Amino acid sequence: MSRRLWINLASFTGLLIVWALLTTDAFGAPLVAPLFLPSPAAVVKTFMQLASSGYQGKSLLAHLAISLQRFFLGFGITVLLAVPIGLWMGMNETVKAVLDPPIEISRPMPKLALLPLLIIWFGIGEVAKVVIIVLALFPVISISAMQAVRSVGRRKILAAMALGASRGMIFRRVIFPASLPGIFTSIRVSIGIGVTMLVGAEMVATNSGIAWMALSAADFMLTSVVLVGALIMAAVGYVLDLAARALEDRIVHWGGKEG
Repeated sequence: MSRRLWINLASFTGLLIVWALLTTDAFGAPLVAPLFLPSPAAVVKTFMQLASSGYQGKSLLAHLAISLQRFFLGFGITVLLAVPIGLWMGMNETVKAVLDPPIEISRPMPKLALLPLLIIWFGIGEVAKVVIIVLALFPVISISAMQAVRSVGRRKILAAMALGASRGMIFRRVIFPASLPGIFTSIRVSIGIGVTMLVGAEMVATNSGIAWMALSAADFMLTSVVLVGALIMAAVGYVLDLAARALEDRIVHWGGKEG
């Protein structure tokens, strides 16, 4: 086992120990009341109860599946749209001049503030929830893809042109591979943003999803259920980030990284 992994395990174990000490009666009485912070054992017990009996008529797995469906729909649509558009902007100054200003203007806009408007436009179904994720992620991925293209070494392109490569071949063999690290970085950043936006999307006009479960439980002061929901969302984000890293290591090594 590597030294880094040992450090990671020690850090995680240390956090659990501090959490347990704060919430158990090791000092005669819990330093933090269970209403504000349940003990790790209480959270595990709540998780087991939710896994066996569900929450508000749906199983825990069903809530998770609904949340993942919303996330992957929004995330997948964004990648399919934002990456090609970002690459196009990076390669064409006219396209950049047309599309970059509205994208840059929309980037700092608080997307959750648009959720009521999206519900008016698209109704209370799933479309508004997916659209809010797309709106949040599109500027990040498209701008990153554009910058990745513009950072490709000019000498590489000139060398390919000197060897007689066509524009299509230059894009496939030089520009796109060299842009992949920047694209994957934006994808990893967008995973965290997407999970956060999923929480916001499940705040309104829904009765399912892990984030909705946590938010609904907060209304009834069910702190342990809130923590279970928050920890599941954190685990989902972490696993997706690990998957993105593994995919990057598998794809980018052959051409997207500098030697």
